[in-house]
Amino acid sequence: MNGYLVFMLGSEDEVEAEFPCHYPPAAGSLWAVGSDEPTCADVCAKLGIGSGESGVVYRIDNYYGHHDRALWQKLAAWSRET
Repeated sequence: MNGYLVFMLGSEDEVEAEFPCHYPPAAGSLWAVGSDEPTCADVCAKLGIGSGESGVVYRIDNYYGHHDRALWQKLAAWSRET
């Protein structure tokens, strides 16, 4: 599984429906999601980005920082499954 950051305004229901493996949004617009989709373009297509929706998807290749344990556990799990 791959980890992605998804930036979409007003996307809560759509992201939750398409990516059940996710971390709650930061400020309602930035999501961390786990997906078997192989590319950022595939994640965009699944969310309708470029077909009426605006947004940006970034694949997480590496990470470092300070956040609550739940996010670190999800990121670590997504990295191991790749």
